[in-house]
Amino acid sequence: MSPSLQDSPPNPSPETDNSRARFSSFAQIALGLAAVAYFIYAKPDSARTVAIFLVVLGVLVFVHEWGHFQFARWAGMKVNRFALGFPPFIFNREKNGVTYSIGALPIGGMVDIAGLGSEEEMVNTAKGEVAAPRRDTSRPFGQKQFQDGSLFWRFMVLFAGPLMNFLFAIVAFVGIYSTVGVPEPTAPVKIQSVVANAPAASAGLQKGDQILALDGQPARNPTFFSQKIREGGTQNRTFTVQRGAEKLNIKLSPALRDLNGTGTKVPSVGIAFAPTKIEGISYEKMSPMAAVGKGFADSIQITTSILDIIKRAFTRNLSKDEVEGIGGPVKIAQATGDASRFGLPVMIQFAAMLSVNLGLMNLLPLPALDGGRILFLGYELVARRPFNPKWEGLVHAAGMLMLLTFMLFITLRDVNAGALLERFTN
Repeated sequence: MSPSLQDSPPNPSPETDNSRARFSSFAQIALGLAAVAYFIYAKPDSARTVAIFLVVLGVLVFVHEWGHFQFARWAGMKVNRFALGFPPFIFNREKNGVTYSIGALPIGGMVDIAGLGSEEEMVNTAKGEVAAPRRDTSRPFGQKQFQDGSLFWRFMVLFAGPLMNFLFAIVAFVGIYSTVGVPEPTAPVKIQSVVANAPAASAGLQKGDQILALDGQPARNPTFFSQKIREGGTQNRTFTVQRGAEKLNIKLSPALRDLNGTGTKVPSVGIAFAPTKIEGISYEKMSPMAAVGKGFADSIQITTSILDIIKRAFTRNLSKDEVEGIGGPVKIAQATGDASRFGLPVMIQFAAMLSVNLGLMNLLPLPALDGGRILFLGYELVARRPFNPKWEGLVHAAGMLMLLTFMLFITLRDVNAGALLERFTN
């Protein structure tokens, strides 16, 4: 035997490589579990908040990705991977040709549809390192790539994620409202100041008065009270007021006033409320039909509210409170933890609100988001030909980089998180 062969180290066997890989994975998991255990021990309240946030986020992401996954299967497209969390993947299991994975970064998820491409494939296509996918209608059902589907099915696969988020929100709203009731926080409605010459001042309401009821209906909290004033228009109202040891019934008629200089007239009595703390949660149970109507109405109201905030954000017309309400995953995690302290019904309602947020944000016409991909389908519909796949991949890759960078500081998906919880916190 030659000296060179004698001095050469033996090649490791496949069994050795597998053992090393298993040991490396085990070591990573063990270190991760140790870090989690220390965090729970050192910061139990923060750990609780993080755990609840990850559970809620995981459910919403699963609902979103399941929509993409299921519609892709219905369209006969091949799905390579269904993942919760982002790589590196710490769990993988293959079933019926699909790899089901859990990522080490527990924020977000992905469905890798053949031809649509993972982020890595998208970047490689943009670089020209791999051939851009082309349509081939001869592929069998279940093995089709994304480009092989009709324009309708491709649109539905992309739209299905946000659609599932909206449907989840409606189902959650209806379920809570019809079984437990509409959660409404209870807090003292105390007058901090009275506008001179306004209806409240003319009727004799004073600073320090506590409003107990409006037309015999309990004034549950300042927001609820203001809403009922607006709903009643300028009709005569009866205020039940606690002033010291004395309880008074005061009648007055709201007057129309301009809303924040917008030119919109709303009923107002001219009082400002003192900051108060939530004392509890009351529930107003609804019939199934009424719950369905309110569930749809609440989803639409949240959607229009978010769109209005986005519009005013681009026109730099946000109020100070709205600017302060803008945040990222940390702020939304804190809001989720706060909501959970008011009980499961409030937590489910809050999760439904976040689901509408998630669905709507993904429909924004930004690269790498569902809305951005749908925009390219719109081009194909008008131009009668698909956009250049290489350039589309480049646009999405650049968009993904910008979105990830932007998320380090602030994300539009969080913009209404503070406002969503405002009715439950101070």
